[in-house]
Amino acid sequence: MKENRLYYDAPAQDWHEALPLGNGRLGMMVFGGISEEHVQLNEESVWSGWECPEYNNPHTYEHLEEIRRLVFSGKYSSAQELCDKYLVCRGLGHNDITGAFGSYQTAGDLYIQLPEAHAQEYSRELILDEGRAEVCFSGVKREYIVSYKYNTAAIKLPGVRDARVRYERQNAAVIEGDGEISARAFLPTEFALLVKYEYAPDAMYIYITAATSYKTDEKPMAACRRTLARAMEAGYERLKAETKDYFTEMLGRAGVSFGVSGTKAGVPTDKRILAPEDDPELAELYFNYGRYLLIASSRGKLPANLQGIWCKDYRPAWSADYHININIQMNYWFAEQVNLPELMEPFFDLIRLIAKSGETTAREIYHCPGWAAHFDTNPWGYTALGLNPLYGAFVTAGAWCLRHVKERYLFSCDTGILREFYPIIRGACEFFLAYLCTDPRTGYLVAAPASSPENTFVSPEDGRRINICAGTAIDTSIIRELFTFAADTMRMLSLDSELAGKISAALKKLPPLKTGRHGQVVEWNEDFEEYEPGHRHMSQLYGLYPANEITSAEPELFASAKRTIARRLAHGGGHTGWSRAWIINFFARLRDGENAHRNLLALF
Repeated sequence: MKENRLYYDAPAQDWHEALPLGNGRLGMMVFGGISEEHVQLNEESVWSGWECPEYNNPHTYEHLEEIRRLVFSGKYSSAQELCDKYLVCRGLGHNDITGAFGSYQTAGDLYIQLPEAHAQEYSRELILDEGRAEVCFSGVKREYIVSYKYNTAAIKLPGVRDARVRYERQNAAVIEGDGEISARAFLPTEFALLVKYEYAPDAMYIYITAATSYKTDEKPMAACRRTLARAMEAGYERLKAETKDYFTEMLGRAGVSFGVSGTKAGVPTDKRILAPEDDPELAELYFNYGRYLLIASSRGKLPANLQGIWCKDYRPAWSADYHININIQMNYWFAEQVNLPELMEPFFDLIRLIAKSGETTAREIYHCPGWAAHFDTNPWGYTALGLNPLYGAFVTAGAWCLRHVKERYLFSCDTGILREFYPIIRGACEFFLAYLCTDPRTGYLVAAPASSPENTFVSPEDGRRINICAGTAIDTSIIRELFTFAADTMRMLSLDSELAGKISAALKKLPPLKTGRHGQVVEWNEDFEEYEPGHRHMSQLYGLYPANEITSAEPELFASAKRTIARRLAHGGGHTGWSRAWIINFFARLRDGENAHRNLLALF
């Protein structure tokens, strides 16, 4: 690995410039201050909510047939009004960030007051394949690591004989003792954090760990003391060596090279990003950095959330939760491709969780068997509808998660994963076999009511902005992929031949993708006028990526996919980072290297 370091020539001015370290359970952001060091801390399960099945709305089912009738009659505005009232959760749902749904939160901030120093030849680096940050100036090299094996963050401060260490977190009871700081809080899960520090002849060493009562019977502070005792007995150098071995092995499983220009050797990373055109090594660094971030945020009880594991806030954007209408899937798109299957385990655990709670949702909301999940979830398996059908009525989100089980099988050829997840795969199919209905206008089986994630169209009836229809392209593509995967699984495992027959029959009745008036892939059941032609989501192209429904084997649809992207970009699409990343994957599938590269530069 050549490009394996992020390098900066000044301390971080704010949190976004700090260097991220992590082991999947603990996260640490290193600012690299000179006279005062600041490290912001995270623990994966520091969430403010609790389990609450009462978000499922029992009134949804009472109005389901009426909504369908209105949609099939083309009375979209009337259908929208009903959906706004009844195709929603009970209560605040995901917006209840101070209540049951909750929010991911910071584990607090550690400040180290150090002797005044003059910083000559300052550098701040994140060494990806060693899992270590370094801050160097005036001949001194500070080191920062987060050990996976010992679940401990550790800091080495050479030449420091005295320092003031303090910890801050809202609503935490903090106790300072001799060489240690302990803190407790209730979220309402119990949270504990422990800091221990010691002075040796060569340096000051600081050890940090944190724990909560989430899914464990052990008291969090007792767990912290046990963890740090073990880590300090091993010693800093052992933690450092084993952390290096861990990251070197994980990152060494894959690699890319786009050529060597050498033009940016020694240039700080932030300055390289400003002019990436003649810097092919920057793309290699980005590839390595992406893998590093997933390794650092997905090896504990919970998967990487919207911010990985790093969060400085108590009320972060979108609760830093698990959006399952593309975002968590995007976090894990490349895990199998770069040979990091271990990182999938927390995501698989989340799928198991939402499949269980989704049984209640399917039964109470839709009176259907099996299980269903909508657009987002939390550590307690929230699966109810959202507060607004614009985003919250996306009924195929759980099935989208299951394509990662399919990916695991395709990369491993291990039928064990199919047997393990078979009840969940079957449950998803049972739900859609019950939920799908026949569109009287076409005779096709469609999911209705349905939405295309976060996007809207103009009602041909009265010009209103509408988000509810029947048989969206993404729903159909996901269900087609699920049914095909399930039928293949049943055949391989010689299971449920009767159900497999029902699935095969339903597959033949699903509508095909079609081309609209602009030559684009149609997003909804009709070729509606788009309210936002440059919308950030491109859900109608699920079949192009991540699935493989749209291929060069069907030239007309393949060409329609190209025109869909061109139209979105012409109207300002791809303006968010994740959306731009999706576009790059689209162009890669379209075998259009020039546009993939152009959008990669835009992403930088």
